[in-house]
This record gives sequence, C-alpha cells and structure tokens, in this order.
Amino acid sequence: MDAVKSALERLRGEHVVMQINRGRNKFERTEGVLKDLYPAIFTVESEGKVLSFSYNDILSRDVRFCRK
Repeated sequence: MDAVKSALERLRGEHVVMQINRGRNKFERTEGVLKDLYPAIFTVESEGKVLSFSYNDILSRDVRFCRK
C-alpha cells in the first residue's frame, strides 16, 4: 500500500490517463489531473468533476494508469 501511495505522490498535479473497471466487463477510459491524496483515497479532476478512488482499487486492478 505504501508503494502505491508513494507512486501516486510523484504523479500529484500531473495529467493522467486511467482505465476504470466498472464491473461486468465494462471499462471506462478517463483523463484528468491527480488532485489530492488522503489517507484512504485519492481524487482525480476530470471534465469538471472530481472522482475519488481508494488505493485498494489500484491493488485490485479495478483502476489502472495507462500511457496516452
């Protein structure tokens, strides 16, 4: 978990591309800016909306960071 947090800390304020597993083989590709890191979640601002994800989403591969 600490490795995930430190990797995200390096990306704070950067433009990121993410692939999100919404369940039942539904994947969504989202671009945004990694805004804030909190003890249990991190936030991404995308298209004027703020999306929040847990660090566990990355560990379970429900959220993946992609190259553009």
